[in-house]
Amino acid sequence: RTLSKLINPDSIRNIRLVDAVRMEIERYNRLQYIHATAEVLGEIQPMDSKTEIIIFRIIQEFFTNTIKHSKASHLCIQMKYAVNNLQVNIKDDGIGFDQEMVSTERGIGLSNIESRGKLINSEIKITSVPKKGTELQMNYDFPTQASAVY
Repeated sequence: RTLSKLINPDSIRNIRLVDAVRMEIERYNRLQYIHATAEVLGEIQPMDSKTEIIIFRIIQEFFTNTIKHSKASHLCIQMKYAVNNLQVNIKDDGIGFDQEMVSTERGIGLSNIESRGKLINSEIKITSVPKKGTELQMNYDFPTQASAVY
């Protein structure tokens, strides 16, 4: 039921990004897929719901890739809010992958992450080291009031 709610965009609009991420983390821990933690730093800044959904989908895609492919035992996410910025850092301790090999044959999950990042003009960097894990760093600058479109 929770998964269905988190997949449905109408349901996500009714909860904030941080709450949706925490629900996802709690679900993974409850089902014992992986030991997952979340840390939120700074004062949560308001965002339009479309942007929150896109950011959540980026996070969710990384989580899904971790569960499906990484063989990780730990997953942690840190969301750091500043006045004009949100930084998201997600790490797993899985098997990682060879980035040179993957750069020539992008999987659909990594491609989805990159294309969603472009939708919101977000900088996304994914790094992975075989046998060390994978990390996603996302930097999202809030639009200025004059250029904000809702």
